[in-house]
Amino acid sequence: MELNKKFVLPNCSHSMCLKCYRDWRGRSQSCPFCRDSLKRVDSGDLWVFTEKSDAIDLSTILREDRKRLFMYIDRLPLVVPDPIYIPYDAHVR
Repeated sequence: MELNKKFVLPNCSHSMCLKCYRDWRGRSQSCPFCRDSLKRVDSGDLWVFTEKSDAIDLSTILREDRKRLFMYIDRLPLVVPDPIYIPYDAHVR
């Protein structure tokens, strides 16, 4: 988990960074904003806070991945089999 990302407490929905949560949790077992109990909350129960500007739709991700793949393929060296070895390669016959 990234320390600078914001996380949401599952009981009361207040958000804070993971470092702040861990620091606060070391001193108290209640939410620093509303004092709701955090006794049964561990780091795995925290929700990641995502802003609308951080969310990217799947089509954008796929388009960028495809673009990177084609750029990678274009940079690959051209491999041409040597005619001397063609009779020895079973998969070429």
